[in-house]
Amino acid sequence: MLSQKTQYIFRPIIISLTVILLISGLYAKAVFSPFEGIMYDWLMSETRADLSTHEDVAIIIIDDASLSAMDNYAGRWPWPRFVYADLLEFLAMANPKGIMFDTTFTEKHTFNADDGETINQADQELVNAVASYPSVYQAVRFVFDSLAADESQNVTLNKALPTGVEQRFSIQHRQLYEDSLKIKVDGLQAPANNNYYLPFPELLNAAQGIGVVEVQADKDSVYRRARLFHNYQDLFFPGLSITALIDQQQPKVIERIGNFITLDETRIPVDNEEKVLINYYGKFNTYSFSGIIASLANIQAGNLESLLIDPAEFDNKYVFIGASASGLNDLKNTPIDARLPGVMIHASIASNVLNDEFLTPPNAPISYTLIILFSLTTVLCVLFIKQAVLKNGIPLAIAIGYMAFTYFMFEQNVVFELVAPLTALALSWVVSFSALVLMEGREKRKFKKMMSQYLSPAVLRTAVDNHEEFVKAEVGSQENLSILFSDIRNFTNLSEKLQAEQVVEILNYYFSSMTDSIFHYEGTIDKFIGDAIMAFWGAPIKTADHAEKATRSAIDMVRRLEEVNQWLIAKNLEPIAIGIGIHTGDAILGNIGSENKLDYTIIGDNVNLASRIEGLTKHYGTTILITEDTYSQLVNPIPCFVADLVAVKGKKKPIKVFQPLILPEDPDEDIVAKAHALQKINETMFEHYLKQEWQQALAELTQLPKDPLHNNFRQRCRANLNKPTLENWDGVHTMTSK
Repeated sequence: MLSQKTQYIFRPIIISLTVILLISGLYAKAVFSPFEGIMYDWLMSETRADLSTHEDVAIIIIDDASLSAMDNYAGRWPWPRFVYADLLEFLAMANPKGIMFDTTFTEKHTFNADDGETINQADQELVNAVASYPSVYQAVRFVFDSLAADESQNVTLNKALPTGVEQRFSIQHRQLYEDSLKIKVDGLQAPANNNYYLPFPELLNAAQGIGVVEVQADKDSVYRRARLFHNYQDLFFPGLSITALIDQQQPKVIERIGNFITLDETRIPVDNEEKVLINYYGKFNTYSFSGIIASLANIQAGNLESLLIDPAEFDNKYVFIGASASGLNDLKNTPIDARLPGVMIHASIASNVLNDEFLTPPNAPISYTLIILFSLTTVLCVLFIKQAVLKNGIPLAIAIGYMAFTYFMFEQNVVFELVAPLTALALSWVVSFSALVLMEGREKRKFKKMMSQYLSPAVLRTAVDNHEEFVKAEVGSQENLSILFSDIRNFTNLSEKLQAEQVVEILNYYFSSMTDSIFHYEGTIDKFIGDAIMAFWGAPIKTADHAEKATRSAIDMVRRLEEVNQWLIAKNLEPIAIGIGIHTGDAILGNIGSENKLDYTIIGDNVNLASRIEGLTKHYGTTILITEDTYSQLVNPIPCFVADLVAVKGKKKPIKVFQPLILPEDPDEDIVAKAHALQKINETMFEHYLKQEWQQALAELTQLPKDPLHNNFRQRCRANLNKPTLENWDGVHTMTSK
């Protein structure tokens, strides 16, 4: 055994080391990533919602209004390609630095090959416009396709790029300078793709450039990161967001250095997957596609004073063209907006470059350091500071201060991880306080050991937490409870045949099994009365489903009885049968007795009624009976038979009693379905019985089991079959004995 002084020294070390290793391991396995994503999204929406994209970035949106307004002009979606040619004609009146289509024209529209056509007129108009107007960039996709390359899937992977694509569009070979120099590319490590989707050949040949539109969401389907460059067969192609920027800025070197991609002097932070964190904006400079077309029509008609949009607004702009209409399936779940048009992702990245406002991704070594510091500080505060205010206040202040610091740094475009360090702090606090409880709670543990044989675990926890209250005499309250009585049938006769030691052994084994069931369903053992058990649910832990827990426990007790009987048979003893009665109602609960001897028990009229219900099981030949007060409070539909409408001895008001059949989650679904079906037949039979419709009741009884319960109804119906209808009949069966 370690000395108290040694424990005092090593306890904080052990706690801190355990928490640090656990949280660090979970962090390394990316367990906290989904929660970090939630916090990241909140910070993004809080800090960026009111910011606008760079003034040189414009977006032309195909919105729902455009789809409606263009119906007479271009027909239903998808529009013929001449519409985009008209758009380029309008934009050519200005001098945009780049026109980027966030729409992939991978296939031609229908044309008549029989007449020798290779392209329809609308597609050709778009090709001519792209060839005529400078700075038009088409969308392409480079993807990693996991499908096998076989004929059934019609997929060919790692196929060569069409002739000229490498020389014209890859950043290694693209000619940007008059002196024939090419961009120096070094250190890029983007994973290779094995498939591509390019514009149809005529359009590809006419394009000024291409931009990759492929953006992958994080595992939680939120778009937070994007690649600037995409790899296909060791050739790198720019994303749509920066393709025109590269042509305009003409960098001499594009290089990956550590966690940065450099474009000459521009340093762009990237994560370990070579992705940038997209620094979103809440406001975008957008124009409706239909407004552009309407303005072009006015220009062509000479109505310059009626222009909705002046072409000059696009002078020297980077123009992105995409869709926001809900039916076009390009709305993305982003930190700033759960339904952000995909084109705005590219516009945001372009603005990040132009504004030189890149997010610095989280740094793993810093996160590990914070995990260590927060854990150590919290453990030392909890274990060694005596004042409760400081013991709790210092860790709380650290947590609040770190959250404020993280918020401030996010505004400065530096991202710190929140969840892992704060989880380390919280777990250290919990474990440290648990250690204090273990050190200082010996009295409670002794009390718990003493009371565990009487109370269910749920009640025991409350008793331990409030054990001072439970030792006070004359404390009581009226509670709504479900009360259970259980008794072994004919045990007196059985015990007379056995030795005293055998009787005790049988009772101990039986009570142990039944107690396990009651405790499993969070009941309280009130007392053992000879071979009987009295238990209740609903106090001292108040629960709304105490009737169901009591009923489930009763069904479970019957199942456990089979094991008890197998044990008895193995000892060459006779099996036993039991009866269980349950009633729900108000009872007085408290510590009742003298100051020297108290029992935590219940008393009242409803307690007596529950005992009477247990006695009825013998009369009806059932194992379990519950009252309608219990049945009405069942949360889940436990199938039950109506047993009778009975007036027990000493009670004037009749009460309906039920026989539970089976738990609704029984693994045999056929048995459960059959039980529900029989329940409906039983209910119909009992309705006929109450109406003195004996023949109809007997017809329903032919479908019900030949058990004592239904045999009782059969005898009653046959006895009354030829008797005249009674005017004062109420169907109540009056018991004359207990």
